[in-house]
Amino acid sequence: MSDIFDGKHCSECGGDSFSITKDDWLSRTFKFVEDGQLKMCSKCGAKFLVCEQCGNLYTRIHPALETWEVSLSCPVCNTVNPEVKAWDGTSARHF
Repeated sequence: MSDIFDGKHCSECGGDSFSITKDDWLSRTFKFVEDGQLKMCSKCGAKFLVCEQCGNLYTRIHPALETWEVSLSCPVCNTVNPEVKAWDGTSARHF
């Protein structure tokens, strides 16, 4: 497995089979998840935000990720989601 995330394979296990999923906690916590679409790796369960432009995997989404673990742009089409780019790893919505 390559260390470079290609937007088509799971960054955690290298899997290439994904299904659309919902995560209520992530949706409530992060606006870009609420407004976007998530896919989950069928092999390991890692969740990824889907690129609105090309439909490939934009970045892995998990509440414990650090900012350096989040893709600043889609690795396939280079689209930038400003909300993801601005995410500091802790900017969950507070109610």
